[in-house]
Amino acid sequence: MGLPERSRLAFAALIALGVGSLLFDLTLSWRLPSDADWAEVAAALRSAAQPGDAVQIWPVWAERARMFVDAAPVLAEEDLERADYAGVRRLWLLSLPRTPFFRSADGRLVGRGATPATDARRFGALSLRAWDLHGAPIVADLTRSTEQHEVDYVARSCVRVPIGARFTARGAAGAMLHLRGGVIGERAYDVSRPDIQVQAFADGTPLGTLEVPRTALDGTGWRRLDAPVPPGAAEREFVFAVSSPDRGRPFCLQAWTSR
Repeated sequence: MGLPERSRLAFAALIALGVGSLLFDLTLSWRLPSDADWAEVAAALRSAAQPGDAVQIWPVWAERARMFVDAAPVLAEEDLERADYAGVRRLWLLSLPRTPFFRSADGRLVGRGATPATDARRFGALSLRAWDLHGAPIVADLTRSTEQHEVDYVARSCVRVPIGARFTARGAAGAMLHLRGGVIGERAYDVSRPDIQVQAFADGTPLGTLEVPRTALDGTGWRRLDAPVPPGAAEREFVFAVSSPDRGRPFCLQAWTSR
């Protein structure tokens, strides 16, 4: 007696799934870059990267790039259209186009006004292309941080400031102040924690307040404030006052001015 129709379909689906899994495993070495691929792309960057360049990995889980790329900072921004890329003039997009469910990042870069600076080059399973960002030039990096802290699962170049403290920096005023902040690590997701406020001043004049609520798992944990700097002296003293009833969370701050 033969199998019922439903059983035959289920068996055929199981066979197809097994064959698909086998094909995926057999092609995995072709889909993912080898050490030689990483080494070649790192060498290409050493000869082509310039001051002010940075490397964006795509997809963002391709952190293995950090073991090889040393010619420019490696970034793992998830929202390419809204990412600041502060101080970056040219962005090298380092992508893995053969990975399953890969979606090109080119459209997102075009959406922010970036234009290709080079053609895409292939290094085995890797693709490398430079993009001009055309961003507003930084007038003063107020936090000047060489630290990196994880905020909302992304490594950020920011300075750790205790809640309840003031961070002071003197620098060129420019036309706009850009303030970013967020809670470091898993403490960002603590339930029922009060909001954090960062008040910004320039020579005592209030510029605005950055509100940092409890972070949801939606990629918005890195909060932003962009405020005009009123006319005045070419150089100002900027003060950032961080406050919250709950002072136990580690907080990270980044600030710069632009024209």
